[in-house]
Amino acid sequence: MIISYNWLNSLLKGKLPKVKELSDKIVLHAFEVELPVKHDDDYALEIKILPDRGSDALSHFGIARECSAIFNLPLDDLKVELKEDKNTEIDKFLSVEVKDKDCKRYSARVLTGIEVKESPKWIQDRLKVCGISPINNVVDVTNYVMLELGQPLHAFDYEKLSENKKIIIDKLKKSEKFITLSEQEVVLDKDTLTISDEEDVLVIAGIKGGKKAEISKNTKAIVLESANFKGSLISKTSKKLKIRTDSSYRFEHNIDSNLTVLALDRAANLIQEIAGATILKGVIDIYPKKEKLTRIFLHLDYLKNLLGIDVDLKDVRKILRSLEIEILKEEKDKIELLIPSFRKDIVAQENIIEEIGRIYGYDKINSVIPVSEEAIKRNSNVDFANNLRLIFKEFGFSEVYNYPFIGKEDKENFNFNKLIEIENPITVDSEYLTPSLIPNLIKNLKLNLKYEKDVKIYEIGKGFKKNGVFGEKRYISGVSSKSFQNIKGYLEELFESFGIKNIEFITNEKESFFSKKKSAIIKINKREVGTIGYLSSNVLESLGLDLDPVLFELDFEVFESEIKKDKKYTFISSYPIAIRDITVIVKKDTFVGEVLKSIKSLDSKLIKEIELVDIYNSDLNKSVTFRIYMQAKDRGLENEEINKIQNKIISNLIQNPEWEVKK
Repeated sequence: MIISYNWLNSLLKGKLPKVKELSDKIVLHAFEVELPVKHDDDYALEIKILPDRGSDALSHFGIARECSAIFNLPLDDLKVELKEDKNTEIDKFLSVEVKDKDCKRYSARVLTGIEVKESPKWIQDRLKVCGISPINNVVDVTNYVMLELGQPLHAFDYEKLSENKKIIIDKLKKSEKFITLSEQEVVLDKDTLTISDEEDVLVIAGIKGGKKAEISKNTKAIVLESANFKGSLISKTSKKLKIRTDSSYRFEHNIDSNLTVLALDRAANLIQEIAGATILKGVIDIYPKKEKLTRIFLHLDYLKNLLGIDVDLKDVRKILRSLEIEILKEEKDKIELLIPSFRKDIVAQENIIEEIGRIYGYDKINSVIPVSEEAIKRNSNVDFANNLRLIFKEFGFSEVYNYPFIGKEDKENFNFNKLIEIENPITVDSEYLTPSLIPNLIKNLKLNLKYEKDVKIYEIGKGFKKNGVFGEKRYISGVSSKSFQNIKGYLEELFESFGIKNIEFITNEKESFFSKKKSAIIKINKREVGTIGYLSSNVLESLGLDLDPVLFELDFEVFESEIKKDKKYTFISSYPIAIRDITVIVKKDTFVGEVLKSIKSLDSKLIKEIELVDIYNSDLNKSVTFRIYMQAKDRGLENEEINKIQNKIISNLIQNPEWEVKK
């Protein structure tokens, strides 16, 4: 928010320090401040109000309260000296009906005898410093009071209201077109909260006024309204209509309901002074459910322990009073406090302690290294993830970080169901929590293929599923433009790096986005750890990819649990390894895993490793070549032993009449 230095000064008894010192002190005790910008004899300070302080600090008066506490300067009394016409009561000229509970309070006054013209120079100057263009004296006053007190206001031309001069606050029953003051046409959905007369919508509640009752040069009488609305409703409507205003920004932060009448009277007073208005007697003020003030106990021992210093009780009292926090009762070890209605961010004693700390000055608190007698335990998950990163880096993979969201298009393309839906998604592509890392990795792959031919990327992250209850699982997933053999080799080397030996790649029978014919379930010690392979043809077609990428997804926890924690030395044989290749001709739709299973059925201690070397596809058949590594620990193998093992493997293979071993 942009604050005028001169305006801020006028709200305090006493003088603020120079702009540079003021900025530094506000940064130290409250909010970040951008470099002040000079405007004639004034300065504009852009102060970054924290979201939790939007309810009280989005105004000059709110920042003046902060300065009052920081610099020990009392606030000046806000002058409201309006004179009502005792002969004309407001109830005879206007009625208001609030039909919806999301309008928490609605206050209104009627002013007549107005001369619409330019505002005085002092109002125009202050608005300009704050980045608002002057329009006319009535509209300028509503903007001025909003910037001063933080309460948005709106003015209607009284004579343009429908015959009965009745204002109704309610949600629409059906969609309706609406022309805003800036002549933007929008369609208001059913359930949009509006302020209307008995014929037309006058205002999108809390957001933007309309053309019908616009203030013009011919306006002589106005209805001045000051209301309070449910913040979440205004935020939702603003996002839906893509209309964000100074008013909606303040209402989104749930400003103080007690501001409505104060701001209304302040604005009526100013319009009376600068436009010669007559103020009808009385205020229409509908406030069905008054907000209760929060009571909090501050425990003095906890204050000392949390801040790390002993703040004198006199200073504590002084700080609390400077923040307008009322001390109800003091006991030996605690103080009962009443929180003002404008400080909606203070809900617990920790908030009170934070307030005391920042006003007292965090710079007065000495830094102390925390001492603990307990030994720090290493986080095995973090170590494991870091080791994975080092290995993938050696493999030439690049790590990516994606948001854990997908959209409806992803859901349909990958045939996902039972997804966890986001209540307020940031974009249309982030409506669900993703159950797998693969969809976003595919998007990364498509983007990178525009610049590189060979892409190898991976991610360590969480997937989310809903099976009766919400669940999350950590995955190690990757996508590559390389061949299946390359990626399978990388994974085998990855497992070997962690001392894992009993690895199987078996036929994938599961329904998923992986192809059944061109993917395999990975098992470690008979436990399923993940999947490797290609996308199913339906998913591949839906994604419109120019190539068929290889992908893998591993269960982080299962993988980690299978790592040998205590590695033991294994004797390395000094005798040579004997190698034999066996090529099997099978039908084209036969799974390679079936052939491998048949070879492994020969449980021989002399077989060190079996490697898939080549697959060649013809029209009806395919030939699959395996390389068998044989080695003994205590001797060199003779040809007779090697041939015997090879012949037993061939014998097992040809038991299937549809398979042929190539000689």
